[in-house]
Amino acid sequence: VVLNEVRELDRQQRMREGLMKRINTNPALKNAYDTLVKDLPDDQKESVIAQIARSARRAVARSQGQQQTRGEAVAV
Repeated sequence: VVLNEVRELDRQQRMREGLMKRINTNPALKNAYDTLVKDLPDDQKESVIAQIARSARRAVARSQGQQQTRGEAVAV
């Protein structure tokens, strides 16, 4: 049970690091996220940026999935 929790925490950390790396390598994206969190305390900024990025990524994936489903329905 403990090993599963450690693996889950490790997976979450790797995902967060990947998100932050992707954001930090794109200056326009970094600037946009920095603008969103400019009024937050410094110790909360990275966490909130990661939350926003995860939510945005889920929304994009969800809309792409819906578009694919519609496309398949039309093709049938």
